[in-house]
Amino acid sequence: MPKRSRISLNIDAANRILFVRLHSLCDDHNTPDLIDSLSQVDESWSYDALFDFRRYEADLSGDYLSFLTQKWTALTEGRDRDRRMALVSPCPVLNLQLREMRSAMPDRGIAVFESFDEGLDWLKADTALAA
Repeated sequence: MPKRSRISLNIDAANRILFVRLHSLCDDHNTPDLIDSLSQVDESWSYDALFDFRRYEADLSGDYLSFLTQKWTALTEGRDRDRRMALVSPCPVLNLQLREMRSAMPDRGIAVFESFDEGLDWLKADTALAA
């Protein structure tokens, strides 16, 4: 049976970090859209974000990542300047798509990590964004 994602969203208001976890589910579940979930957060573009794909077993293709990137840029409308986005997954596709994601969001720092802790440490680090 085809799989699709379920989104869970948690907020660390003190550190201004959104935790977006995508989990795989069977296709017969209704799931909220990513933008629907993020639009419930006041000024979601003012947060750093950690996208956790470790439990995501559905399609993590370049097309799907482009789709997520387009949804994010439509929501933020450039208001996410100088914020960071950590993508956590052992899947090599994320590294292959990193250049395209950075081109679509040039004012947001984006990096890929294999572990949740590495991604979180990077978001919490008080350093300038890498070019």
